[in-house]
Amino acid sequence: MKSVAIVGGGIMGVTVAYRLSQQGFKVTVYERSPHLGGLTAYMDYDGLRIDRFYHTILSSDLSMQTLIEESGVADKRHFTSTKQGFYDKGHIYPFSTPVDFLQFPPLNPFQRFRLGLQIIYAQTESDWKKMDVVPVEDWLVKVSGRGVYEKVWKPLLRAKFDTISGDVPATYIWSRLRRMMGTRKGVTSKEMMCYLENGYYTVVEALVAKAEAKGAVFHVNAPIEQILIEGGQAVGVRVGGTDHRYDAVVSTLASPVLAGLLPGAPAAFTQSLGKQEYLGVICPLLILRKRLLPFYVLNITDESIPFTAVVETTNLIDPKHVKGYHLVYLPKYIAPDNPMAEWSDEQIKTEWMKYFRQMFPNYDEKDIVEFEVQRARYVEP
Repeated sequence: MKSVAIVGGGIMGVTVAYRLSQQGFKVTVYERSPHLGGLTAYMDYDGLRIDRFYHTILSSDLSMQTLIEESGVADKRHFTSTKQGFYDKGHIYPFSTPVDFLQFPPLNPFQRFRLGLQIIYAQTESDWKKMDVVPVEDWLVKVSGRGVYEKVWKPLLRAKFDTISGDVPATYIWSRLRRMMGTRKGVTSKEMMCYLENGYYTVVEALVAKAEAKGAVFHVNAPIEQILIEGGQAVGVRVGGTDHRYDAVVSTLASPVLAGLLPGAPAAFTQSLGKQEYLGVICPLLILRKRLLPFYVLNITDESIPFTAVVETTNLIDPKHVKGYHLVYLPKYIAPDNPMAEWSDEQIKTEWMKYFRQMFPNYDEKDIVEFEVQRARYVEP
């Protein structure tokens, strides 16, 4: 039986462990934090398990749907139709249906037509290689026009990529348009999102149990000090000053982190890993007593507001599964050089709440139970 070490116990590492253990490999997973799950980890609050970050699973995400079903937690899965909106110049507009598109006040009738054309065009284009060499702004402006780009697409790109969206290829928006429209082709006939009771860690712990039943071993609080390289091969890992040898090593770490664990690898390889830039995220979570919005996500066009969306996950998750609380995330994806990365939690709270009050002047702050700042340095390459 061949042995494999997996470095990193996020959802990728856990899934790899599950798949390899199914195939008869002897698997050992090393995770540096006290908990498995990575970005799908949770926080404990009032006897609840609440996701540290919001996550989107669509009915067309067949890989995730398959994992949910194979792991045995499909009975904890619930599908819900969700809505989205836009915040523009102090006003909130719905943006979920074809009628919403046709009546979207920030756009004139011709711009609305071009927006619809962009969505249709994304469904007809199937060559991702061609899309991958076209800058996303060029592709969107060509079909949608500059006005639609500034009002719709630019805020969405800013929300996800901070100041570096100019480096993003057209495949980013193209693939997401196809994915969102594809929800009608997934495991339900309607356009739906789904959630798991007790958070997305539900599927992680179920996969861990399945892998452990096949002999996989999971270590937490076990940071890797070095991946051992001999003769151009990864032959093991060093943990706590002790070397453990394996037939293969799989890393699920962010490239710059991996680069620091490979002193025996060729310099050109570790340098290429170290140069890969990643977006981070600052993502405060508001735990509320009352609902804030009718939307799952409210996109924000105003660039003066530090957070770039309002994500009320209890418009997806039934509040009865979180003791009647309402959960709102206020994310800001940050480029590597964004000074916000150094802000304290208190500074973030002060700045975020200033604009929260501006956007929602009628919301009673007595109904804000908690403001919890969540952050991660490596989120998306």
